Amino acid sequence: MNDKLRITPQAQADVIALTGIDRARAHSWINTHVRKADRVSSNAYQYENYLFYTERPGERTKIVRVKRVGNTQVGANPTQRSTDSDGNVVIDGITIRKHAIDRAVERFGVPRERAAQWIYDRFRESSVVTENIRSLTNEGHVYATEGIAIGVDTDRKMIRTVYYNTKKFSPLISDKVREVVAKEIRKLERKINAINRTLPLQKAALEYERAERMLALVSTRSIPKKMALQARINAIDTHLGEINAGLADLVEKKKHVANALIAI
Repeated sequence: MNDKLRITPQAQADVIALTGIDRARAHSWINTHVRKADRVSSNAYQYENYLFYTERPGERTKIVRVKRVGNTQVGANPTQRSTDSDGNVVIDGITIRKHAIDRAVERFGVPRERAAQWIYDRFRESSVVTENIRSLTNEGHVYATEGIAIGVDTDRKMIRTVYYNTKKFSPLISDKVREVVAKEIRKLERKINAINRTLPLQKAALEYERAERMLALVSTRSIPKKMALQARINAIDTHLGEINAGLADLVEKKKHVANALIAI
């Protein structure tokens, strides 16, 4: 095999999500394991229960995706399944919420009696798209496989919903587009992380100043001074709102970019 093995950022993100290893080790992990893998299709190689997908059929020079397949060995543990009183189904430690089951029936036409297993199987073959996506009520990660998006909880042990994106890319350009979109997600994540690192101190300083101005406002009898203090308080409130709105805007952009990646 060519020693100059190239590994895409998406493949590294897949491995991080599947194994939990550090980002710095993902490249070497793939490099080590793919060299031990056996070819199982024109553009896929398997080592143990991991599939490594190449950019071009028959050429193991560029790894573009990594997925995990189910354990099919003789004597493997049988699937453990249970259902709680709320209609949530637990399969091998993964909870599929009733909401996700309802969405699989409504959006994908899956028979209700098979919906939980269908969602579980799609999750097992999926790869991470983006992590730490927030909404008004939830925070979690998005996985996807073949245009099917799977919303999971932060601990990756609960599947909350499934949905799809109808936009599709040509196979000839999908890998290139995927790299560009994944790069954009990482850029947004860096911006969000930078804001989150400085936000507590910045907000604390503004709130401290606001408290000082409020104290001065209720203490003074001077009308001109009251007006000046109130103007500063209003400016601080506006600035705090702009900071929060800026962060929310970046998070929303990350969601939209993640949806583009799901469609590829």
